[in-house]
Amino acid sequence: MKLDKVNEWLTLTANLGVLVGILFLAVEIRQNTEMLETQINQSRAAQAMTEAQSIYNSDHLPALLVRVRSGADLTSEEAVRYRSLFRAFNRNFDNQLRQFSQGLLGENIPRSLKQAILDEIASSRVALDEWERTKFIYRDEYVEFVDAALAGRRAPEP
Repeated sequence: MKLDKVNEWLTLTANLGVLVGILFLAVEIRQNTEMLETQINQSRAAQAMTEAQSIYNSDHLPALLVRVRSGADLTSEEAVRYRSLFRAFNRNFDNQLRQFSQGLLGENIPRSLKQAILDEIASSRVALDEWERTKFIYRDEYVEFVDAALAGRRAPEP
């Protein structure tokens, strides 16, 4: 009988240890998730600053963006620069939409992405043409998102 009591106590103690371990693991996972979300937000802020700096420190990009937004035809050199900038812009937003769908970014992401798409693509014939030429390189979900944002929007004629 005494051995049965010892086994019961050992089993109870082991089960309590497992329960405490599971609770500790849940706390650790939550802390890691919060830290990951903080790192993602910090990375997005750093990326935004880098993008802004690349434009205002550039000898070429401000004038290029003015030409694109005005609907002017681009030289071959300007077209190469703009394609690189346009693809980087869309890769970044495609990634943000993916992170949002995985629950890693806040509820404002679709709204802010839609506005950026309207500002940067819908407002320019050059950008709309570039979107139509290159949209096949992005994820299907992003293409659907951009096309829905652009639906009914047309760039002003030059």
